[in-house]
Amino acid sequence: MIEDIRNLIAFMTRIPIGTENFDFEKIAEYFFIIPIIGLIIGGFGALLAYILSYIFPSTIVGIIVMFFLLYVQGFHHVDGLADFGDAWMLMGSPKRKLEVMKDVYMGIGGLIFVFFVELISIFAIIYAIEFSVVYILIAEICSRLGMLACACCGTPCSEGTGRYFVKKSDEKFIVMGLMLTLLIVFPLAGKLGVLCVILAILTGGYIARVANKHFRCVNGDVLGATNEITRMVVLLGIVFYLYANQSLQPLHNLIQMI
Repeated sequence: MIEDIRNLIAFMTRIPIGTENFDFEKIAEYFFIIPIIGLIIGGFGALLAYILSYIFPSTIVGIIVMFFLLYVQGFHHVDGLADFGDAWMLMGSPKRKLEVMKDVYMGIGGLIFVFFVELISIFAIIYAIEFSVVYILIAEICSRLGMLACACCGTPCSEGTGRYFVKKSDEKFIVMGLMLTLLIVFPLAGKLGVLCVILAILTGGYIARVANKHFRCVNGDVLGATNEITRMVVLLGIVFYLYANQSLQPLHNLIQMI
């Protein structure tokens, strides 16, 4: 069990704690703990942001932290986002879209997806860390919950490593992943944490629906894209919540004075 969990972490990140040869059937049995992987990566990211905030302005910190988050996960998910963007924008059959997703080239669809999803995420991080670096941690945890929701709602492909995780993921997995996530984010952010969890599940479920429709299945690239898109959506939810609270604060103070 411990070895399989270590291998899952090693497969999903660049953290060298597992073996080089993975038994995907075994490590997929522990896919429900993927929010913990988000906790590990997000924890390092939040710590990095905290340290750098004493050296650089928030704009530079946000860019460095975003690069760090992508690097620690081995750029796997951002590669999946590029492939997902190319395939989704293609006009053709599900078989043809899957072929495009698997090729080694990046088209304009993938480029635009990566550029805007990551750019929006960077600006959201820049805004959020002005309040607390904890929001980096929450976004990373919830992005993995989105992956789990996508795997649970998706149809496994006939090939590729992603099919093992999609096959294993069921209602029990999403419930356990949801409980793990809430146990971490609710004490950290309260109502905002619950909002982030809801956004993550809805985003993951929606992307699974899109993949089932356009590709007839969910593969590893779709799961990777889900991670990146869910992070962006959750960060936007955090920014909206913080901005709304900040904007309404003068009105709240006025009401209290009256």
